[in-house]
Amino acid sequence: MGDSWSGVRKKLEQDLLCPALRGRVQYFLTHYHGAPDDYGRFCVRVDGVEHVMANPYDYYVRGYSREEFRLKEERDIPEREWTGKDMLHEAENQAVEDEVERQAMDDGVFEIWFVTRAIRQYTQSPIGESLTSDDPLVRMFAVLDRRAGKRTLAKLVSEVEKQPEWLQFFYRLRLEAEGVPC
Repeated sequence: MGDSWSGVRKKLEQDLLCPALRGRVQYFLTHYHGAPDDYGRFCVRVDGVEHVMANPYDYYVRGYSREEFRLKEERDIPEREWTGKDMLHEAENQAVEDEVERQAMDDGVFEIWFVTRAIRQYTQSPIGESLTSDDPLVRMFAVLDRRAGKRTLAKLVSEVEKQPEWLQFFYRLRLEAEGVPC
C-alpha cells in the first residue's frame, strides 16, 4: 500500500469514515512475521464485534483452492507453462481463478491482499466510482465514507438486497446511522 498501516487506518477511520460511525467502526490489520509470506489477518470491528475478517487460511480451509483445481480439471485447462518468452495458458487459468475469487468474496472469504487491493482502489477513486465498483470490499469502504451523502444513500436503499449478505450489514449500518429508512 505504500503508507504505514497506522497512517492508512487513521485515514480510513478519521478522515474518510462518516461522522455518525466514528468511534464505532475500527479497522484492524496485522502481519505475522515468520509466517509464510508474512501472512496476517484483517477485520472490521463495529462496536467491538468483528464483522468482516480476512484470513489467508480461510480460502484454503473452506475449499476455494480445491474448487479452482476442480474447475480447471473439469474444463481441461492445462497448467501454466513458461516458454522462455511468455506464459502459456495464462488467460484460461486466470479466468477460473477470478471466478473462484469472486465467489469467495461474495461468501465473505478474503485474502489479505484482497483487502489491501480494495483499500488502494477505494482511496484512489472518486466516491461514485467506489460505490459502483465490482469489488464488494471497495463498496464496503465507500458506503461508510463521509462523502456519500444522504441523497446518495437514499438511492442505495434499493441496492441493499442485491449485495452479498455480509455487505448488507454495512449498508444497513450506514443507512441507520444517517436516519435513512431502509
